[in-house]
Amino acid sequence: MPPPASAPLRVFVQLSYGYGASDWHTRWKKGEIPGINEPYAYGYYRAAGPEATIIHSEDKAENLFRRLIRYGARLIIGFDFVHAWHNREGILSADVVWTHTEGQAMAVLLLYRLNPHKAHPPLIAQSIWLMDRWPQQPFWRKLISRSLLSRADLLTFHSPENLKKAEAIFPNNRLECVKFGIRADEIKPYAPLPYTPGDPIRILSLGNDQDRDWKTLIKATSHLPDGLSCQVTIATTKKLKRADHVTRVAAANNDQLLSLYDKAHIVVAPLTPNLHASGITVILEATLRGLPVIATDTGGLRHYFDGQSVYYVPPRDPAALKQAILTLMHAPEQRADMVEKAQARIRSDLNSQNYAEKHLSLSQEITAEQPSLSAVIPQNDRKNAQDQKIVIAIATCGRAALLEETVLELFKQSHLPHKVIVCAPTEDDCKGLVPDSRLHILYGPRGASHQRNAILDHVEDADIIIFFDDDFLPEKNYLRECAGVFSIHSDIAIATGRVLADGAKGPGLSLEAARSIIAKAPHPEVTDLPTIEPAWNGYGCNMACRFSIIQETGLRFDERLPLYAWYEDIDFSRRAGRLGRVVRINTARGVHMGSKTGRTPGRKLGYSQVINPIYLAHKGTYPLDHALRSIARNMGMNIFRSIRPEPYIDRRGRVIGNWLAVRDILAGKISPEKILSM
Repeated sequence: MPPPASAPLRVFVQLSYGYGASDWHTRWKKGEIPGINEPYAYGYYRAAGPEATIIHSEDKAENLFRRLIRYGARLIIGFDFVHAWHNREGILSADVVWTHTEGQAMAVLLLYRLNPHKAHPPLIAQSIWLMDRWPQQPFWRKLISRSLLSRADLLTFHSPENLKKAEAIFPNNRLECVKFGIRADEIKPYAPLPYTPGDPIRILSLGNDQDRDWKTLIKATSHLPDGLSCQVTIATTKKLKRADHVTRVAAANNDQLLSLYDKAHIVVAPLTPNLHASGITVILEATLRGLPVIATDTGGLRHYFDGQSVYYVPPRDPAALKQAILTLMHAPEQRADMVEKAQARIRSDLNSQNYAEKHLSLSQEITAEQPSLSAVIPQNDRKNAQDQKIVIAIATCGRAALLEETVLELFKQSHLPHKVIVCAPTEDDCKGLVPDSRLHILYGPRGASHQRNAILDHVEDADIIIFFDDDFLPEKNYLRECAGVFSIHSDIAIATGRVLADGAKGPGLSLEAARSIIAKAPHPEVTDLPTIEPAWNGYGCNMACRFSIIQETGLRFDERLPLYAWYEDIDFSRRAGRLGRVVRINTARGVHMGSKTGRTPGRKLGYSQVINPIYLAHKGTYPLDHALRSIARNMGMNIFRSIRPEPYIDRRGRVIGNWLAVRDILAGKISPEKILSM
């Protein structure tokens, strides 16, 4: 393990209600928790030591009224937020938080959202059932899950099958497979229950989750050849089909459960196809009690035990399961060898000590990564302000005359740009510009995201890249102020300047008006504004990014946001902001003229106003509550203004586009690209 830190890492483990540290430990000492369990649930406490202090969540005492409130809230939102709220002090004061299931993770992440002004500890969010349940989830539940869980610092899974499915749903998250393990302090050697041919084969099977395949087990053991018979004990709370050879039991305490293991020849874990390693706890417990195991080959169980340690059979195949039982009962040496190999696997890897230590190791990684720009920007590579190479990127369409004036202004900056790179759909869009060593012209598909990515693919040498709209006029010291801030504050990833006036919110501003606004603006030193202040996202009309981030991560604009690419700047800056601060530089000023030429038609833009925020919330770069507020604001404004629309805005077209997007969302179709065929 890594060497101890100067101070122990404070870890808070948020578990489900009923798994609180005090209550669990009391019941564990009394033997009231069936199974090979830990003094504190799941053994996370084993990571405690010089490197970490482990604190578990506690269950708040409830009367009937409080319980109904908690259950009601859980029913509505799908997870137990009230329990997380009661543990908020421990969660928010920790250095890192661990959760055991996706429900607890979402509750913690919602707590973070409701405390936006507090520093949030990194979260290791474990998921168990979500990927199996994902296809059956309604779209709004998927939206909430993706919006919250995509904000976790690390998503972990017990099974590689789970992780593989999650890669498509959480493409921007770090994912890890962490093998589950249980207490292996006492391992019972293989000491088989005596068996004489002709005696009933004693089979034990256990479990309550939805993936137990009792039907296949009962059918496989109903009629054995050569007069053989089975006595099957199934420990479950689920209802079973009646069969003379099957006994259903419910172990009330740990002693009763362990005695069931000790009275069996074989343990069978019959499973329906799943992704989450269902049955792994039973397999581990049976192995620790010295019993051979037959299991359905599903859920990634081979990630834990190979075919020499566990006898695997195909899903829903009674004949194969019957043959496996007969084979093992006639091969005592094979049973002994299986148990020996499986127990060696538990000793070396599949135990709660390793499980807890893996969580600690991951925690040390993600907490060490918090000042992550230090790895991207080595100290000896940082430059003085005057040495900063700034590349300006302009995506343009249909504004050749205005573009020419804007580019001329850029070469009047007090800190000259290293290069200005313009990307346009056609030559007519750049008429009047003459390329040279500092002015490069590219051609690419129409669309802000496509054109900006074409520019990024072209840049080879830069310290800062600034994305300007073709109708943004910067003050003459804009680049100098950016260079100074980026050179001093090495933790800044994205910066946006101060917009003195935004013509996009009205009929637009002329070039002369923009120059006049800049000329009349008070000097930055006489204002009360700080040089820099936190910003939630960069504004695409003037957005600076540290180029080393783009080089190291391959960051690009999302090309699923076509044409005007509504909110592509939010998506890009929020992703870049995971590696550093996002700020506003109040001394880097300019005017966004908001030209109305070259704009996306009303219906298409209206569609993007609704579908793009939902797509980004689904993707995880835009919180769902932000998305819903944005949609409500734009739809309300379009409907209200459509009564007497402004001559420069197609309000009625936007309203139609808004409602077409709402219809598609309700149908579960979230495709921003649809505007290309509208």
